[in-house]
This record gives sequence, C-alpha cells and structure tokens, in this order.
Amino acid sequence: MLRRRALSALALGLLIPMAATGCSAGGDAGGYTDELVKYDNDKGEPNRYVDLDDGEAQLSIGSPDRHRIVVQWRDPDGSGWTAPETVWTDEKNTAIQNTVRYGGGTVGILEMYSTDPDSDSDTDSVTIGIICRDRVCTAKKTPGYGGEAQVTPDGSAVYLGQNAKGAALWTPEKGIHLSRWSGHPGFEYGVVSTSAPALATDGSLRVVTSRPSRGSCTYDLLASAGGPADLTRVGRSAQPLRGAGSSDCSTTLDTYSADWVAVRPDDPQGQYFWFVRRGDRWVATKRDPSGLRTVDARRGCCASSFADFVHWNDVTYASPDGRRIQVQTHLLGEETWSKPQLLDGAARGYRCRWQEGHEVGEQGFAVLMACRSGKVRGYAVAVTPDLATWESTFVADVTEEPLVEEDRIEVGDVSWTPDGGFGTR
Repeated sequence: MLRRRALSALALGLLIPMAATGCSAGGDAGGYTDELVKYDNDKGEPNRYVDLDDGEAQLSIGSPDRHRIVVQWRDPDGSGWTAPETVWTDEKNTAIQNTVRYGGGTVGILEMYSTDPDSDSDTDSVTIGIICRDRVCTAKKTPGYGGEAQVTPDGSAVYLGQNAKGAALWTPEKGIHLSRWSGHPGFEYGVVSTSAPALATDGSLRVVTSRPSRGSCTYDLLASAGGPADLTRVGRSAQPLRGAGSSDCSTTLDTYSADWVAVRPDDPQGQYFWFVRRGDRWVATKRDPSGLRTVDARRGCCASSFADFVHWNDVTYASPDGRRIQVQTHLLGEETWSKPQLLDGAARGYRCRWQEGHEVGEQGFAVLMACRSGKVRGYAVAVTPDLATWESTFVADVTEEPLVEEDRIEVGDVSWTPDGGFGTR
C-alpha cells in the first residue's frame, strides 16, 4: 500500500465564554538556545510545524499531556529553538485535535478540548483560539461552531468562530475579540439557512443566507461594510434545484479574493455558483473566477482530487485521458489558481486506474498514478519541489509498492529527492 499522509484536520466547538491569556515565547532573553521538544500520540498531541516567512523560521505546536499546549519558535538561521512555552492549560478537559492556518506571519490555531475524548459527539467540546505572531502567542476560549480558523494572506486578520451574538476575530489592534453582528438574519433552521462566514483577503466577511422555495433556493450575499461584523445585503440570486425534492438550501463558502465568493450548496440537488463583484454590483455567475479547471472522468481515470493546505497552499491533480497528469496549484495570497499543466504520464499500451497525492520535502508535492499493461504494473510520477516547477516520469514493470517518505520517493528502480530530482537507485 502507498503511504498516506494526513493533509488537514477539522476542529469544531460550541459557544463558550471568552477568557484570555498570553505569553511571549522564548522568555525575556529571547534566545534560540534550546533543542526542539517532540511529543507523540502516547501521552500528548504530536508536534505540528508552520514554516514562517523568514529564512528557516518555524513554529512548533504540540502537547506533552493533552492538557498543556506548548509552542517553540525556530531561529531563522535554523540553529536552535526558543524554550518551550505553555500558551494554554486546561487541567479538566482533554485536547483531542487542532487545526493550524497561516498567513503573512500570523498563525491561527483552533484547539479542541473535550470532557469525554472517547465520545463521538462534539456537544461537550471546548474550543480555544490561539494566535501567534512575532514570537508572541495569545489564547482565548472562543465560540467555535462554523468551521476552522481563517487567516488573510497578509496576516492582518483572523476569523476564529461565531455564535448568535457575533464573530470571534483577531486583529493586531484589538487582539482576539467578539465582534457583534449587525444585519445578521440569525440561525432559525427551516426558515433561513445561514452559511459560516468566509474571510475575504481584505479582512471583511462574506455570509450567504438562503431560503427554500418550490424547486429553487434564493440566496442573499451579505458583506461586512462599516465594521467587521456589520453585514449588508449586496447581492441576490435564485438558483433552481436539480430534481423534484426539497432542500434547506444550506451552503458552504470559499474565496481567495475580495471580489468573488464561491457558493457551494450542501445539497447535491443544488449547483455551484459564484457571486462576483462588477463595479458597484455583485452578480451571480456559473463561470468559475478562480481559474480552477476540474476533470470529470466518470468512466476512466482520473477525476480531480484536491489536497488542501499543502504547506499552506492547495493542489489539484487529475488525468483527462488515463495516461497524462494534469496539475494546478493555488498559492497562498493568490486570487486564482495557476494555469493547468498537462504532464507526460504512462507509456503507450498502459492504462491507469487511480491516483494518489503526497506532500514531499519542505515545499513539494508528488502525484503517483498506478497503471497496467496486461499483468504488468507501472507508475506515472509527477513531482514539484516548490509547487511551481513540475517534472514527471514513467516507471514500467514495478513489482514492489512505491515508497513515499518526507524527503524521498522510490518507485521500482527510480528515486526522487527535492535536491537531486529523478535518478536511478
């Protein structure tokens, strides 16, 4: 079997009071004189690492005992770490998972605690919002229902969650705070479905409300104007449902821009569409402004797959013909996806059946496509060390399963490393 690597996790929580703590990581001396302390799943939460903008600077976050959340910062020259610093402690509840998001020097973390870590329900969860920037971390209990942390590409704003009163946000001026709703329609299920907010690149919020009607849904786009949670209706669209069934018309939003937002109905009867700003107006369109080009391979290989938060970026990969590999990347801060690249894949006579994607190296990604010619196995391999330049090769007559490690790929007698590229073992 190919080695699978987890690319992201989801942290959810419930409405709870907000309380604060803060620390300056590394102590008063501010030196990088310590070793990295690593944690594991036996007693705590394993380390997660964020590559920061300055040289080899990193942030490590983990837990030694599932009660304390500990961070360390690595020196930009890579020579050492700050002393371990506890940014949150909950002796009563148990830390069960976190999500980490990054942009422009700001790290947004949602850490979920539970009173019963063996429970499948999140009704007893507690969500902690943690913001780390310039070697200083601040933490608060936050309202957590509505998704995961969102960070603007320049790091100037973070969304941490919402409740009926407002949105939990972070800015350098106000820190973590609850910005009260204005113009929000509420959460009365069955009457109106309200999406979780999407944080636009300029720090403003987007919310879509939807009301069901016979055979269709009417969607209103709300955007923050005078304040972070001060919502005003800026667009409306009625979209038909596919089929005769009814729907609650709930949606999920996505955006890389201040000028468009993707609306994705949760019900498969609904169709994706986009609200796009045109001058002073917002209009609905079925044309994707993000530049994403998906492949729908219903009878062959391989439909588009997505890897989210690959070194804080996104990758999609597919095969339009069962032989070549199509790749696109969305880099943090860009409003659109890169142009699709179509790479050489399987040799003639081979047909491919499935694909897998893996993070490799410090900034790279690899796509492996399994192929056959009769009873002979082969693999098409496409790799990028930096999410910008790609190379590909085909390895025929493979008898052993491929090996994918953090800094090395081995397929048959061919290997790949970030520094050396493809070579023969």
